[in-house]
Amino acid sequence: MIERQIAMFDLKPRLRVIKRKSRAQYEALERLNRFLNKENPRLARLLVRFWGEQQNAMTYKELREAFLRGGLTVKTIQTWIEDYAQFFNEYLKPSIMTAVTQGGAETLAGLTERAVYDPFITGIENWVTTHGGEWITLMSNESQEAVQGLIRFAADGQLGVDEMSRLTRPLIGLNERQAKANARFYANRKQQYIQILKEQRPKATEKQIEREAQRRARESAVRYATRQHRQRAMMIAETEMSFAYNKGGNDAVKQMVKEGILPSTMKPQWSTAADELVCDDCGALDGVIIDLGNDFDFKARELYEGSKETPPAHPRCRCALCYIEGE
Repeated sequence: MIERQIAMFDLKPRLRVIKRKSRAQYEALERLNRFLNKENPRLARLLVRFWGEQQNAMTYKELREAFLRGGLTVKTIQTWIEDYAQFFNEYLKPSIMTAVTQGGAETLAGLTERAVYDPFITGIENWVTTHGGEWITLMSNESQEAVQGLIRFAADGQLGVDEMSRLTRPLIGLNERQAKANARFYANRKQQYIQILKEQRPKATEKQIEREAQRRARESAVRYATRQHRQRAMMIAETEMSFAYNKGGNDAVKQMVKEGILPSTMKPQWSTAADELVCDDCGALDGVIIDLGNDFDFKARELYEGSKETPPAHPRCRCALCYIEGE
């Protein structure tokens, strides 16, 4: 029976050939994952708290006016940009500098005992500042797009302006895809509650049932949004810390090559987790060796943009680099 079903739908088992890794590759992965497991939860909690503060600062009246107007005011958008800038400078930038410094130090520790990494020599702080500007723009844009997506959702007539205005505030901080998923979840739950309430309260008016169904659906949507915010915060934390840690290692090796402590033939080698859950992009990169300063061949997606000298190749990517002496 199972064989017939597979033949009918042409289902093929997704198998991946797991490549043998060197000890250096495994050690690089272990160092990165140990760092991420330690740092990510704290940064994720800070992001969730930050989004909560943004939600509390946004009034129902402001959101209702945005839905009636068809968009956020310039003042609100500027405030969000300033909020993200403050968060970056106060919390994310110090975390990135910690990741850069530790990534550089731990990478060199596996290569030589003579080297001490100083991230300020090569101007890595300038890279952090530039990356910060890109991050602030990206995050504030995604917040705006999420609200605009909800405004379009309301314009389709599925939910009323007052209803959407109340629903939107707990969704601030999500991206457009997540916010619209929550709105659809709310709409479905509301219809389910309406049917349940009609059976439970046959004497209640339609207005009473509608109001109670909205309240229950909104509570469910808030719980769903809480999970979404936690997932999004962990994704951002993992991606940013992985980027900075790998960047620090790469910068440290370049610094030591320039100073003559490491040979000029040092080359980065991509290493990914040794299991079947690795994505196709990272699986294809596993074991690939390039010249120091060159880019790996992958397409950056979503949060990660910029240099392709190091992982991550995509959000929540936990790939690492080890460095070997080439010919």
